Amino acid sequence: MGVIELPVFLAIVSAILGATVGSFLNVVIYRLPRGLSVNEPRRSFCPSCKYKIPFHLNIPILSWFLLAGKCKNCSGVVSFRYCFVEILTAFLFLLAWLTFAGSFDQIFYNNPQLVLVSWFLISLLVAASFIDIEHQIIPDGINRCGIIVGIISAFIFPNIVHEFMGMDKSPSQEFSSRIEAVGWSLAGMACGFVILYSVVIFGKILFGKKSLSSGEPVTWNIIEGKENPILIIGDNEIRFEDLFFVGTETIVLDSTEIEINSKQYGADDLVVYYDRLVVGGENVIPINEWQTLKGISSKITYKREAMGLGDVKFIAMFGAFIGWKGVLFALFAASIIGTSINLPGKFLGKGTAFTRIPFGPYLAVGALFWLFCGSDLLQWYFNLLTIQIQ
Repeated sequence: MGVIELPVFLAIVSAILGATVGSFLNVVIYRLPRGLSVNEPRRSFCPSCKYKIPFHLNIPILSWFLLAGKCKNCSGVVSFRYCFVEILTAFLFLLAWLTFAGSFDQIFYNNPQLVLVSWFLISLLVAASFIDIEHQIIPDGINRCGIIVGIISAFIFPNIVHEFMGMDKSPSQEFSSRIEAVGWSLAGMACGFVILYSVVIFGKILFGKKSLSSGEPVTWNIIEGKENPILIIGDNEIRFEDLFFVGTETIVLDSTEIEINSKQYGADDLVVYYDRLVVGGENVIPINEWQTLKGISSKITYKREAMGLGDVKFIAMFGAFIGWKGVLFALFAASIIGTSINLPGKFLGKGTAFTRIPFGPYLAVGALFWLFCGSDLLQWYFNLLTIQIQ
C-alpha cells in the first residue's frame, strides 16, 4: 500500500475539516434563528424527538447515509439539507485550499495564511444562505461577526487586497500597507451597503404599498387552492404565488371582523405572511394550521420590499473581505443567476422551491464566484473587449 503524498493528504484534511465545520454550521442554521444557544446543549439533537445524538452517530456526511436519513431513536426523517451542507462546505474548503495554498502536486505555493480567512468567510456565507432560505432572514450576529473579522483580517494579512479584492497591488507587510488594506476593506463595505440600501429605498418608493380594497367594508376569505392559498376579496381572486414572490411581502387587513378556524377575534389587524398569520401583533399562527380564514375589512394593504435590510448588511459584511470590485461582481452575478432561475417559473405560472429562494443566497454564490475565479473572469472579459476593439 502506497504512502499518500503530503499535498494530497493536506487536501484531504481540508475537505474533512470542511465537512466537520459543515456539521457545526447545521447547528448554527437550526438554532440561531430560533433563539437557541449554539453551545447548549453541546451535542446535536434530533429536531423531532430531541434525542441527543451520540458521537458515533454524528459523523459528518457518513452518518446520514448509514442511517438512511432517519433518526436512530424515533425513525423521524432527517432532511438531506444537513448532509448537503456538510458536502458543500467540504467541497468549498477543499477548493479554498487548492486556490490559496497548494495543489495535489505541491504545497504552500501561494498564500496559505489566507486559507483560514477564506474558510471563515465561506462558513459565514453558507450559514447565512441556508438560514435565509428557511426563515427569510440573515441574523445580525453573522453580519457583525463577519465585518469585524473582515477588517481585522485586512490589517493582519494586507495581501488580501491582491488575492481577495482583485486589486493590482504587490503585497507588503509594512504598516502603511496594513492601514491601506483596512481602507479597502471599509470601501468594500461602504460600496455594498450604499448600493443595496439605495435599492431598498427606491423599492419602497416605487413598489412599497398597494391598496387591494376600495375603502368600503368588504368581505374577504382565504381558501386552500390546488397548489397555493387563494385570497378572495369580493369577486376578485388573487393567488398567493402572485403575492409572495420574494418572501418578505405582507398583506395587512384592517378588519372589523376576523374569524380563524371558527374562532372570532373581533376588530383587529391581521397580517398575513407567506408562512404565518399574526393577529393584533401578538397571536402567531403558522399558515399550515388554519382551516378556515375570513373576515370583513375596510382597508387591505399589500406591502412588499425590493429586498430586506438583512441583504444590505450581508453584502456589507462580505464586502469587507472581497472589496468593492467583488461587491459589484457579486451583485451582477446574483442578478443573472436569480433571474435565470426565477423567470422561467413566472412565465410558466408555476412556483417551485427555487422560485422562493431569497436574494441573499444568490449574493453568496456571487461572492464565492468572485473569491475563487472572479478576478480572472473580469480580466478575461476586459482582454476580450480589448481584442474586439482592436
